[in-house]
Amino acid sequence: MRDHILVVFAATVLLTAGPALPQATVNVPLGARGDVQGLKLVPIGGVKARAERVDDADNGKAALKVTFQKTGEERRLLALEARPRGSLIGVRAVALRYRLKLAKGRSPRPAVTVFEQGGGVWFKVGSSPVTTGEFADRRLSVASLRQAAFSDDESGELEWDNVEKVWIGLVIDGPAEGTFELSDARLTSEPYKPTQPLRITGDGPGKWNVGKDPAVKATLTTPAEGPGGKSCMKFEFRFPGGRHMYAVPSTPVQSAELEGYRALRFTYKATLPEGIQGLLVMLGERGGAQYCADPAPPPSADWTTLTIPLEKFKLGGWSKDANGRLDLEQVGRVMIAAHGTAAGAGGTGTIWVTDIELVP
Repeated sequence: MRDHILVVFAATVLLTAGPALPQATVNVPLGARGDVQGLKLVPIGGVKARAERVDDADNGKAALKVTFQKTGEERRLLALEARPRGSLIGVRAVALRYRLKLAKGRSPRPAVTVFEQGGGVWFKVGSSPVTTGEFADRRLSVASLRQAAFSDDESGELEWDNVEKVWIGLVIDGPAEGTFELSDARLTSEPYKPTQPLRITGDGPGKWNVGKDPAVKATLTTPAEGPGGKSCMKFEFRFPGGRHMYAVPSTPVQSAELEGYRALRFTYKATLPEGIQGLLVMLGERGGAQYCADPAPPPSADWTTLTIPLEKFKLGGWSKDANGRLDLEQVGRVMIAAHGTAAGAGGTGTIWVTDIELVP
C-alpha cells in the first residue's frame, strides 16, 4: 500500500498555486549534521538504489552519491529524506548542488515533497530536466506546491512551521541507470533568479492557435515580415460592427522555471478596426484563468518594443481564478489579440508580433 501511494505521487506532475509566503531569511541545510551526509535514501519500489559518501567529490567537498537502476517504463521517484532543523517561515526554494551521470535513459526532473505533521503532503516536479556532466547548481521554487492526492490537511494550505520532513530527488521516466551526487542541499529564502530573458516562441515565430467569435473572419501566417526580415506572427482579421467580438491568437509557453521573471516583452505593430482602442494582451494560466494587460497597448504603425511588468496584468472580468492572483509558474500561454465592438459596419485589422520574451 505504501509503495502504491508513493507511485501515485511520483506519477503526478501538474502544478498549482501554493500559498503566499512571508518575507524572511531562511538558509536551512538538509541533513541531520548540517550537510547532505545526513540525508537518507527512501526505499521505493521500481528503483534499485544505494547511497554512499564520496570524499573530495566537488572541489574538495564531500558528496552523497546515489547509484540507481530502473528497468521499467513506468514513472518512479528516487528520493532522499531530510528532517530540517530551524525556522522555515519564508522559504522560497530548494537549492541543490549536484552532478548527474547517466549510463542509460533520458535526463530526469528534480522533485521536492514536503510532509507536514498531521498528514499534509505537498509536492512539485521541476518543469525542465536536470543537466548531466559536471557539478551544477539548481533551484527549485516552492512557491507553487501542489497538495498530493493522498494528503490529509484540514487547512488546505502548506504551513511551513508545521513541516516534519522533506524529500528531494528525481522523477525518472522509462529505463535509466546512473549516479546522482549531492554536495549541497538547502532550503532558502533566496528565490530563483534567471540571468537572461526566456524566449517564448523559441528560435522561430512560434506555434500559434486562434480562438475567435464565429462571425470574425481571420487568417494567421508567419511570414518574414518582421524587423530586418525576420519571421513574425501576422494575424489579419475582420470584425463585423455593432456587437462585441474577439479574435485571440495564442502561443504556448515552453517548459521552464518561470519564477523570477518580472515582465513580458515583445515587438509589434498593429492596425485595428475603428472603435477598438488597443490590443488584448493576456497571460493564460493552465487552469483557465486569463490575465490581461491594463492599460491595453495601443496600435502602432511602426515596429515598437513594449515591456509590460507582470503587476500590470489584471484578471479578466470574464475569467475566474480561485486565488485571484497571477501565478507565473501556472502560465501556459501568451495571447496577443483584439476584442471589443467595432464602429459602424465593422472593419479590418492586422497584428504583427515577434520576439516574445519573459524578462528578469
